[in-house]
Amino acid sequence: MKAWAQRAVELHRELAEVAEVGRVDPRWWLVAAGAAVVEPWPARGTYLISDAEPGADTFMGYAATVDDPVRDAIARAHAARVALRALDGTLPEQPLAITVERTRDGGAIAHPSTLARVAFAIGARVIVVTLHANISEEGPLATRLARELDDHALSAGGREDDTPEAEAPFVTITLGDEPRAFARHGHRRAWTGAGGPWLGLGHADGLATISTCHLAVDGYGHARLTSAIAEAHAALYPTAPTSHHHRPVPVPSDVGGPELRATPLGIAWRPIPHGLRALPLGFALGRVLHAHAGRPDARFSPTFQIPVAPGRRDDPMRLRRRVVFAVSSVRFTDGAPEPYAQFAARTRELLAREAMGEGLCGRMLAAARAMPAPLAWKRRQFSAHRPRWLDRISDVLGGRACLSRMSLDGAPGPALCAVSSPSRFATRGDPLGACVVTIVDHPDGAATITACGSGLAGTDAAAETLLDDLLAMAATAS
Repeated sequence: MKAWAQRAVELHRELAEVAEVGRVDPRWWLVAAGAAVVEPWPARGTYLISDAEPGADTFMGYAATVDDPVRDAIARAHAARVALRALDGTLPEQPLAITVERTRDGGAIAHPSTLARVAFAIGARVIVVTLHANISEEGPLATRLARELDDHALSAGGREDDTPEAEAPFVTITLGDEPRAFARHGHRRAWTGAGGPWLGLGHADGLATISTCHLAVDGYGHARLTSAIAEAHAALYPTAPTSHHHRPVPVPSDVGGPELRATPLGIAWRPIPHGLRALPLGFALGRVLHAHAGRPDARFSPTFQIPVAPGRRDDPMRLRRRVVFAVSSVRFTDGAPEPYAQFAARTRELLAREAMGEGLCGRMLAAARAMPAPLAWKRRQFSAHRPRWLDRISDVLGGRACLSRMSLDGAPGPALCAVSSPSRFATRGDPLGACVVTIVDHPDGAATITACGSGLAGTDAAAETLLDDLLAMAATAS
């Protein structure tokens, strides 16, 4: 009993360090006490943050043009297989040679894949085929896809599968230019009620896009995969069969269905100086959130998440593991933010504790894993469409923003735009919504920053303004 009470007090104190939870508010004592009860129990299940729901979809992109859409699509399909084979098994707890299988309780599990089957989305149609071993053998596929592009009945939709009884396709290749605001869902064009690919390749507003779901891979692995696909595509494209197709490509169909409830994201990205530090951006982000939250007298900004690579800094596998999350905020007194040095020192301590599994979020997640409840139910509590009674808890632990920085530790590749679904979407009663800010550092000295989201960053123009404000404020932090 004494140990339980001590754990509950510790968790409540950590909550009070980042948000106004109140000393006597019973809700937060119930949260802390409940987590303290189950925290020591054996963990049940594994990864909880995603159940392959659309709210966990992401995309990364890089500048690219398309001359021959069929040749490009075939090269990208083979490039995806080459990249997955090279990276599968190198990212702990993130098997890549899989598809997503829906379970009876509405959850999702990873199903092994031979990486042989590919879905091509053209207009409203989906063509599922088995790839040959060598791209030079894909002449008949190029002829077929070119014929599909010339078919004026594409708008009728439908699905054609050369081997319906075979395994699900591991990737969806979308031909044509899709809206950037929805590109994170591209892989779902080949989904059925049984599940489908977690990986999608397409084009959106001048970007070659690689969409994924967090059930399969986290941000660092996504960036490595995107770079590997770009490299493999450049090598394979000259050997891919040409189609000589020059007519306009049909506009890709919407990624729809009642499950998806797709919400457009505002997106902005730009190059930045390599080495821009994350903590000054975090200090700026907290000040921006405080200014837009509608509570000028609040003693804390809305919280924001910072993904952390788990383990010791000298651990060579640290960056490759699934991230853990720290939650931070900026403190205010009479409307004025605390000094940057205080924020930075406190946040560094939070990050260090979470990296070693001793922080607030890590302990709450350990309690969630140990909770005796079905895995699919627990995962739903983390989704953007979680039950409303969890909103206040999500306000603190999920935050109103996520600030991430990735370094590709020597892996070559193009400058990347990185887009993730936010933790919540804006509504009429909650116009702030949530945003995601991501920095990607490349070994050649290039770096990019992307802002996306709903509400505060809910349009491209709003996301651009957010970047302007963050970069200007970060430059003044000292």
